[in-house]
Amino acid sequence: MSPLSPLSPLSPLSPLSPLERVDPVAPGNAAGRYRALFLDVGETLVYAHPSSTEVMAAVCAEAGLDVTVPALEAAEARVWPGVQARQAAMLGDELYSISAANSERFWRSVYVAIFAALGVAEAARDDLAGRMHARFSALETWRLYPDALPLLREIERRRREDGLVVGVVSNWEEWLEALLISLEVHHYFDFLVASAGVRSEKPHPDIFRAALRRAGVGPEATLHVGDSLKADVGGALACGIGAVLLDRRGRYNAETAPGATIIRSLDELPALLDAPA
Repeated sequence: MSPLSPLSPLSPLSPLSPLERVDPVAPGNAAGRYRALFLDVGETLVYAHPSSTEVMAAVCAEAGLDVTVPALEAAEARVWPGVQARQAAMLGDELYSISAANSERFWRSVYVAIFAALGVAEAARDDLAGRMHARFSALETWRLYPDALPLLREIERRRREDGLVVGVVSNWEEWLEALLISLEVHHYFDFLVASAGVRSEKPHPDIFRAALRRAGVGPEATLHVGDSLKADVGGALACGIGAVLLDRRGRYNAETAPGATIIRSLDELPALLDAPA
C-alpha cells in the first residue's frame, strides 16, 4: 500500500487527523436546499480499470491461469451474499476497512472464496489472493469515472460562489488520500472522512456524524451520494441526511430503494443540489 503524501493540501484534513470542527456555513450562504455535500468514493467517483473482474482475470493470467471474465463474474456472484453477511456481522476492531491488516485479511479471504468457487487448486489460492490484494491496493488500478471530473468542477464552482462544503465519506483504508492525490482530485474537497481514520464504517452513524462535525452543517442541509443502498442510503437516512443512490447499472427503483433519490449518472446531481426545500 502506498504511503500518504505529507505535502497534499488535503493532508491537514486527512482521515487520520483529529476531527476538528470547521466554521459553519451561514444559513442562506449556499444556493438551493443543501449547504454540504458528502461523496462516496468506490464505485461512485472511481472504479477498478478496466473493471474489477478484468483486473482479476489479468492477475490470474500473470500467474499462468486461464480464467475468463464471465467465469469470474459468476464466481463472484455466488460468493458475494456470504461476503455481505460477514461484513454485516463485523463489529468494532473487526471492521474490514479500519486498518491495513484487517483489509488484507478480509479481502484475501474473499479472493480465496472466489478461487474455490472457480475450482482453482487449494494450494494456489493463497498466493493468488495475495497478488489480487496487491493489485487492488495499487493506485494505478483505479480511475475516475467519466462523469466524476465534470461534477467535481461544477461543485468547485459552488464551493467558491455559494459556500458549499464538500467532503468525502468513504469506507476505505489509510491510502484513500494518496489515491485522491494521484488522481489529482484532492483539492476539490474540504475534508476527508474515511473509515480508517474514525474506526467506523458506513452505515454506522458515527462516520456520518464525524463528517457532519467536519462540515459544520446540520443533517437537514446535507446531501450524501453513494452507490450502496445499505451503507450510503441507509446510513445517511438514519442520521437525517438526504440520500442519493447512484445506480449506474439500473438495479433499483422507487420500490426497492425507498427514501432515496435515484440517479444513473453524476451528471444528474447538480440539479438535485438546486432543488428547493
